[in-house]
Amino acid sequence: MTTSGWSPGRRSLLALGLAAVVAAVVLVVVVVRAQVSAPQPRPAGRIDPPGGTATPHQNDSRGQKTRPERGPLGPSRPVSLTIPAIGVHTPVNPIGLAPDGSLAVPQPGPHLNEAAWFENSPTPGQPGPSIIEGHVDSTAGPSVFFRLGDIAPGDAVVVHRADRRTLTFRVDAVRDFRKTEFPTTLVYGSRHLSQPSLRLITCSDFDPAIRHHVGNEVVFAHLLRVSGRAARG
Repeated sequence: MTTSGWSPGRRSLLALGLAAVVAAVVLVVVVVRAQVSAPQPRPAGRIDPPGGTATPHQNDSRGQKTRPERGPLGPSRPVSLTIPAIGVHTPVNPIGLAPDGSLAVPQPGPHLNEAAWFENSPTPGQPGPSIIEGHVDSTAGPSVFFRLGDIAPGDAVVVHRADRRTLTFRVDAVRDFRKTEFPTTLVYGSRHLSQPSLRLITCSDFDPAIRHHVGNEVVFAHLLRVSGRAARG
């Protein structure tokens, strides 16, 4: 029996406690490094340039003729999203509003690292801006839109809809906004509401002091062409 000092049991508990603290610090450092290293967008391009919808007599990525559209499409929810320039291919899930009335975000679970379409916005191809969001990262590391900051005007964004149509959007502009100064009308509205457009949104500007993102990156794109034939019935 000892009369002073730590017993072997107490030493073991102390060692375990220190190991847990070290592991937690390492995890925080890894997460912070992942968040800080996300590509930061550089303001580029012109938001909402004038133009039509689909471009006739062009080929899609498989060499098939695209089908020119006379105007915006009817509703059909997006089922997947591809951004070749940054290696993104993801399912798209519908999402609504959070309890406070803000745009909800994908929650922990099987869809955390997938894109989400705001179901109160137009479906891609309908008049106005369709909103698709995704996380930039999580405690597990990079997420679906981690490289969204590398997108540049002219890049393609391909959306596959439930009606089997494939829509190719062309990126017009990339902007980074402080969350406290987010331009809701500009992002969720448009100067060309009759034209189909697309917005991709993720977080940006990670602040290690508060361990939160203080900005939002927004990609603005317009519909370039439509391919495929709508599914019947």
